[in-house]
Amino acid sequence: MYNTLRTFASVVLLVFALPALADEVGRVTLENGATVKLNDDFTWEYVILESQTQDSTVTAVTLPATIAATSAAVATDASTVANTAPAVPTTLPANADNLTSNAIAQASLLKSTGKSGVKVSFFNEQWDDDGRLGLTFELSSNSTEHYVMIELEISLFADSGALIKKETVNVWQAVFRMPDSYLRKGQTRESRVFWIEGIDKAQWAKQLMSLKMKEMDSRM
Repeated sequence: MYNTLRTFASVVLLVFALPALADEVGRVTLENGATVKLNDDFTWEYVILESQTQDSTVTAVTLPATIAATSAAVATDASTVANTAPAVPTTLPANADNLTSNAIAQASLLKSTGKSGVKVSFFNEQWDDDGRLGLTFELSSNSTEHYVMIELEISLFADSGALIKKETVNVWQAVFRMPDSYLRKGQTRESRVFWIEGIDKAQWAKQLMSLKMKEMDSRM
């Protein structure tokens, strides 16, 4: 598996030097069955979604990887795969986006994401008296940048694998002119609780989600 990834990484380096390239330069199937899409910008993505129509036609689509950005990370993170049995949805709306069976079986991989030296991981869930889902995340930094804002896209899926909801939050927000509130190299910090409405607790027992870091703002 490692040799395969190194080979594709070499292809990325060669092809990236050419103009007008498509984003995808190849795909690799890992030993655990997961499929990874390699891009020409030196990033990779898990193929975790499929579009399924009412006539049961399935088309694979990709979603940006929820774990960070190097081929070495693929091998490391793949060792943490959770062996849970995939569930099959009973009814689906037309063109619904659903997690693949591999993604459901390896759901733990989707609960972390990394970018620019920062890793964000799902930490805890809770429910309030109004039925809202509360999510907490853990952030750790190995970057020389001092981050004051980090935006996180959260995709929540039912136990069947069907997409329920997407939320974008500022998973880290420093206080203006308070350097002690910046996320710095070597630190591990816990986010505040983010409350999300419209999630049925009975359909979210497997805690299926995927994470994607978006905008990041830092200070030197």
